[in-house]
Amino acid sequence: VKEITRDIKQLDHAKRHLTTSITTLNHLHMLAGGVDSLEAMTRRRQYGEVANLLQGVMNVLEHFHKYMGIPQIRQLSERVKAAQTELGQQILADFEEAFPSQGTKRPGGPSNVLRDACLVANILDPRIKQEIIKKFIKQHLSEYLVLFQENQDVAWLDKIDRRYAWIKRQLVDYEEKYGRMFPREWCMAERIAVEFCHVTRAELAKIMRTRAKEIEVKLLLFAIQRTTNFEGFLAKRFSGCTLTDGTLKKLESPPPSTNPFLEDEPTPEMEELATEKGDLDQEPRRADRSVCG
Repeated sequence: VKEITRDIKQLDHAKRHLTTSITTLNHLHMLAGGVDSLEAMTRRRQYGEVANLLQGVMNVLEHFHKYMGIPQIRQLSERVKAAQTELGQQILADFEEAFPSQGTKRPGGPSNVLRDACLVANILDPRIKQEIIKKFIKQHLSEYLVLFQENQDVAWLDKIDRRYAWIKRQLVDYEEKYGRMFPREWCMAERIAVEFCHVTRAELAKIMRTRAKEIEVKLLLFAIQRTTNFEGFLAKRFSGCTLTDGTLKKLESPPPSTNPFLEDEPTPEMEELATEKGDLDQEPRRADRSVCG
């Protein structure tokens, strides 16, 4: 029996080694051909095909980590990294051309090229995706900083509701023009709203410090009520998926306020508003989570 099974055991080893060799050669053929196609598609900006091909090439390349000592394998790996770098720079340049940091918005809707470019950015270094998001939001809110700058009449507290009406129109405009360009998991509409809140808070703080003598209780209550209503709208519209732990901690423990009205004993109207605001703060926890825009 031992003599009979000895040959079978050798054949099993030979079969396993032969199978491994054939599989490795197939992967090598796929990798070499994939790198050539990836470089050609990148030059032609065929981002739709690049997104699928790049993920496949990266998966195949994982099988060759233990073979990086071989010059040919190392060269293929370096070509893949170079293609990723070129793709990142090219995609950023395409977005800069479509949505320049300086100047007006580009007329018309987004192109399919940019939509496919976002799919490629999901596979590349996360910094590429973050840079695209940062540039787009900055460009999208550039008009807001001009319309409501400190020296404009609409910037004061008595017209604070115009700020919130503006961003609501922008969110509708975004959904119509750019909603399908960015992947849903990027939650771009929510990111625009969050950045608007940060910018608005800084702008209002600056103008209130400058015109502190003009602030009256009635005016302040009006601004607080409009802001509270807007916060309730955002809580129902978005899930808060883009807020980081650091941001949440900052919201839970805000810095000491320099508002002179807080030094006085709160009036019944202020207590009522505070209670209403507390109820709205709890709204996101009770409401069903909606999908980000």
